[in-house]
Amino acid sequence: MSKIEKINNVDFEIIWEGKPAGLWGTILSFLHLNFTTYQVTKDELIIKRGFLKQRTNTTELYLLKDPDMEISLFQRLFGVGNVSVKIDSHSQGERAGEVIRLKNIKECEKVRKLLRDAIEADVMERNITYFDKV
Repeated sequence: MSKIEKINNVDFEIIWEGKPAGLWGTILSFLHLNFTTYQVTKDELIIKRGFLKQRTNTTELYLLKDPDMEISLFQRLFGVGNVSVKIDSHSQGERAGEVIRLKNIKECEKVRKLLRDAIEADVMERNITYFDKV
């Protein structure tokens, strides 16, 4: 499912890409009005939003912790769920402790595991060690 995208002469491999689904997401996609895209590369989590004013938020994977999944009864009916990750509270910057939510994702269990594995691989590649306070 990975593909290589070229933007401004920079190649990067997209491990996973998705859009919000479910009832509302399907209606918006059918009308070509679903302008939110989620991407996971080997280094970043990228969230693109907007039509008139497009905004792209990127977060380095090594800063992310604890991918969680939440599926409501209504979401179960449509086969979607939410995946959330926290930005490490020990990281420098204004986003420390923020929770990022990928809403109404198809196969959210697979996406959560893929994201967890990508985070772990990025941490191992950068030789980052974490120390817990006792």
